[in-house]
Amino acid sequence: MKRILSVVIGMMVAAGTLCACAPAAETPAVLPVEAVSSADEMSEKLGFTMETLSMDGYEAARFEILDGELGQITYENQDGRILRLRVQDVSDDICGIEGAKDAGMHKIGKHDIWLGYLDGTQIAQWGDNGFTYCLIGENFGGMGRKPFKEAVAALEKQIEARRE
Repeated sequence: MKRILSVVIGMMVAAGTLCACAPAAETPAVLPVEAVSSADEMSEKLGFTMETLSMDGYEAARFEILDGELGQITYENQDGRILRLRVQDVSDDICGIEGAKDAGMHKIGKHDIWLGYLDGTQIAQWGDNGFTYCLIGENFGGMGRKPFKEAVAALEKQIEARRE
């Protein structure tokens, strides 16, 4: 009996040692977030003019700089819908939503804009003049894509008007 118990304890110690030496599971990196008070302050810190969205019913709730390089303004409305506007001086994916489904390219205003979705979250992204623009819509479920596409069209139109 002692011999069996010694073998069992020895196996448990060996298994524990192997587990302790196993590489840790990777955890997703969380970008550092710096809260700022306005789009103007954000623009000053980022070194470029942060775009804003003016749309009936939506109010800017938060201004944040992600990873020191990406501007994000969160807009909310009374119905609980959220729009996150992201802008960065880069030609790359800045939306950061892993596993998003492709809804294709859509001509909106002057741009071909990629649309995607994942679990009720809608995504629009396009690049222009070295900048990437991303609009993320949350809580638009059950309404179809039309209200979100209207927000994308309003943003695209405002950006182009400021540029002219």
